[in-house]
Amino acid sequence: MTGTGRDNAFQEIRPVQALRTPTFEFTEVRGHGDFAEHDRRLEELARDAAAAAASQTALVLAPPVATLTEMSLDLGPDGEELLEDARANAGAGEYQLALDQLAEYLQNAPDHQEARYLRAYCLFQLGGPDQVKALRILRPLRDERVEAGLRERIRDLRGELRRRLTPLEVTAYTETVRTDPPGALARVEAFLELAPEEGTLSYLLAVGQARDGDLELALDTATRGAAEADVDQEPVRALARRLLLARLAPVAAPAVSEFKAGNLHRARHALLGMDPRWRRNTVLDDFDAFLALLIDLPRQIPLPAPKLPPDRTEDLYSLIAETDGQQAALLMQTGRAEQAERLLAHVLSLVPRFPWLNFLYAACLYRLGREPDRAAECAETAVRDPGLTQAAELLEAIRGWQEATVINPAVKEYVDAMESVRDGVSVDRLATLRHRLSALERRLPVLKAAARSEQGVQVVQELKTAIAQRLKEVADAMVVGGLYEKYDRVMSTAKGGVSGAQAADRLAGSLDGLAQEIKTTRKNARRGSSTSSQLDDLAKLVSDRRAEVSRVKTSVQVSDLVRRFNQLAEQQSGTNSPSRPRDPYAVRRQLSDILGDAQQLRRSAKGSFEARDRTLLDELIGTISRTLR
Repeated sequence: MTGTGRDNAFQEIRPVQALRTPTFEFTEVRGHGDFAEHDRRLEELARDAAAAAASQTALVLAPPVATLTEMSLDLGPDGEELLEDARANAGAGEYQLALDQLAEYLQNAPDHQEARYLRAYCLFQLGGPDQVKALRILRPLRDERVEAGLRERIRDLRGELRRRLTPLEVTAYTETVRTDPPGALARVEAFLELAPEEGTLSYLLAVGQARDGDLELALDTATRGAAEADVDQEPVRALARRLLLARLAPVAAPAVSEFKAGNLHRARHALLGMDPRWRRNTVLDDFDAFLALLIDLPRQIPLPAPKLPPDRTEDLYSLIAETDGQQAALLMQTGRAEQAERLLAHVLSLVPRFPWLNFLYAACLYRLGREPDRAAECAETAVRDPGLTQAAELLEAIRGWQEATVINPAVKEYVDAMESVRDGVSVDRLATLRHRLSALERRLPVLKAAARSEQGVQVVQELKTAIAQRLKEVADAMVVGGLYEKYDRVMSTAKGGVSGAQAADRLAGSLDGLAQEIKTTRKNARRGSSTSSQLDDLAKLVSDRRAEVSRVKTSVQVSDLVRRFNQLAEQQSGTNSPSRPRDPYAVRRQLSDILGDAQQLRRSAKGSFEARDRTLLDELIGTISRTLR
């Protein structure tokens, strides 16, 4: 018999599922001197150009009117009539006839601004390759001093031509740059001369020149493009910043090296010794001011951030740490994350708010499975840079990792606690289980605070529910276990057998008391409690033992009556000697007493007889009854 009678306790263990840490695959390699993402950008531009070409809607341009007559030239009545006829034909849609008249007119007045505009207008309306010619005609007019009304019409016509032709040029570039890079660059450069306001063209040309190794030419193209663009200005402006930093990196390398070594005065001296053509530059001025700030402050790690706007701070950080970031990215991609971590930890102490290095360090810590809180802090810094396209994904993975490092150990503790009672329980083991589950229950607020994802919240809730349910079951099981242990103690008094009726009465009294306790417990048990069947089993067990004790007591009493009868018979047989006279009245009195006790036992015992004892008792009653007749 076990201590609790519940060998199958907690067999329905349903472990709370541990959190699965989200996966993250590091692919981001971006630097201000690295143009590896050019192909990805090309694909985006190709898609955008194709969509723009497919959705073009012709701009409705007002036809030329007489109010645009330019009075700066006097070609006589014939010339004026020719220009007037060209205007009228252009307005009537007779574009080829108007072109012939304008060609004749421009032979005598090649610089006439309205005539040149009208020629471009007619070529635009004819469509096809003539539209590029129209844009070429209008290009000088963009920079000339022109009457306000005509200038507005020139601007509108150039805008429509750019809108139609630029996507075609971008598509042509993206389709040929891989097979014929020089030809693709030459074509986009030629078209950029006609439409310098298109930032995408400057971007494509500058990146191509940079990939060919001509950083100075690329920097000049991007800088000019950023100044002249009125569409897609931001990408080319950002490219100009990157190219400037890439160009400055080798020049500033001695100063940066001294700075990383902690030699701030030597770093400033190296800046002053640079080529004068590079010395007067915003990022180098910022570097010098940063060095001066650090020299005046007590030495501290990590270093304080420079007192600059965010974009200039990033440029300064890039100048200092771009090369280290690229080296760390390479180490990570080649499976040397330990080396990358050491390098990044050191460099980040110098440039603590550099988004790109924070991204790399967060990814490195995530891969190594170290310092989730530090990794999350770095990822949150990286997310502030919209150019780091993987930063949000990394932050989500780290947050999942953070909650898993807090929640999963608690889940494992719960599972281990429940496994400890799978093969059977005792009151002591249940007490230990209750202690472990109660300790887990006290940790639930911490787990709830750590849950950052929907899955994490669900796991904590499941764990809370499971712990509460198991604690109720443990409480019920401990009550039953205590009753079983009490039963074991009661029955242990009968291990050597029941010595007599008094011992049987004591055992029966103990069992009756236990039966009443079981009955009270069953009555007070929670409705639907899992202990109901165990209490019923124990009640039946106690009832069976109680009936068994009654049978044992009856057997003992029958044996005692038989013993008394036999002793009397032996005494009577021993008194037949002449020296001991026989007292027949005393014998009859003793036989009557035995008979009375036997008949009383026969009436009171009823169903507690063993068959053998009943037979023996009936024989005793019969024998005495015949003797007393």
